[in-house]
Amino acid sequence: MDLEAIEKVKQQMLDAARKFYCEDNLAIKKKAQEINRAISPEARALHQEFVVIDTCSFFLEDYNWHLEESGATALNCTVPGVMDGRGEAVKKIVDYHQSIRNSAKLTLVEKTSDIVDAKKDGKIGIIIGAQSCEFVFHPDLRASTEVFARMGLRIMQIGYSHRTFAADGCSTGDDAGLTSHGKVLIDAMNQAGIVVDLSHVGARSTLEAMDCCEKPPIFSHSNPIALFPHPRNITDEQIRKVAERGGVVGACAFPPIHWDQTDRRPGLDTFLDSISYFADLVGVDHIGIGLDSNAQPGAYDRRELLSMGEGQAAVSGPNYYLHFHLKGMTEEAFYSEGIVNLANLPNITDGLLARGFSREETRQILGLNYLRVFEQWWD
Repeated sequence: MDLEAIEKVKQQMLDAARKFYCEDNLAIKKKAQEINRAISPEARALHQEFVVIDTCSFFLEDYNWHLEESGATALNCTVPGVMDGRGEAVKKIVDYHQSIRNSAKLTLVEKTSDIVDAKKDGKIGIIIGAQSCEFVFHPDLRASTEVFARMGLRIMQIGYSHRTFAADGCSTGDDAGLTSHGKVLIDAMNQAGIVVDLSHVGARSTLEAMDCCEKPPIFSHSNPIALFPHPRNITDEQIRKVAERGGVVGACAFPPIHWDQTDRRPGLDTFLDSISYFADLVGVDHIGIGLDSNAQPGAYDRRELLSMGEGQAAVSGPNYYLHFHLKGMTEEAFYSEGIVNLANLPNITDGLLARGFSREETRQILGLNYLRVFEQWWD
């Protein structure tokens, strides 16, 4: 393809991405609801009964059809953005407090009993989380971390795909380790009750971070790199070590990171392949769900969207979006078949049962494993 053709394709991909992420698209809603209508009565009943926790969502404004369809009990929402400084982080946390305060269906999660109560009361618990730690940086990291914990921060990644003051990212290409500031940060998080999240973090940094954790860490949204060769995914060594520490890995439905680089489109089956892989390697006690999906229909930040395609283009190997766009897919390339968005959490319950997981194993994967970890951090 010549340069002009490449630019035309990139613009077409961006237009399709905007329709999926930045609009409350009626066709997308119908697709998600159609998937849910095909769920078995057994799976539907169990999903309503179980505590269901998703550890990667974002851009929540108020209660909406995504949440209503999802049957979720609690969501870990990315609140401060990955590039936010302290002031912007504080503003966004206040915005979330406002949304929760103004809603009869949302409730703030500060301890595990808040999740249990949300289930009992028919509400959705909102966990204030972060996918980077840059906003916490301060000459007194311990004081800063404690202040954000008092504001409600309960889960935080110590790095993102790029390098932070605390750790190397998964896409820098250097695999540098935890910094001296990172060690102080983790100790501060241990004391403040903020769960250490290692998704997006470089492999060496994650292994060193786990040695510093007094309580079980998590990978909130990651898949096995042995199945899906993407820098965002994690090795068997990382999976085994987080399990040894009593932690949990949240299987992720973001299409590029459960794509096997063939013509097979990512979908419920490939998502369940990650879960089956984790189960075979470390057992069901260490598996959760972290879809990496809008909590609010159409609320994805339009400017942030510009970086998505650039980030994917920077990944070594085939470009996921380009591959499927050239096969005639538009908005469909931006979601996994059978998991359009957060609304299709019930279809995962159906898929787990169909894959052969027992009711109790399904209950663990959907929420109990995370509850066990959160109890050790928050209570």
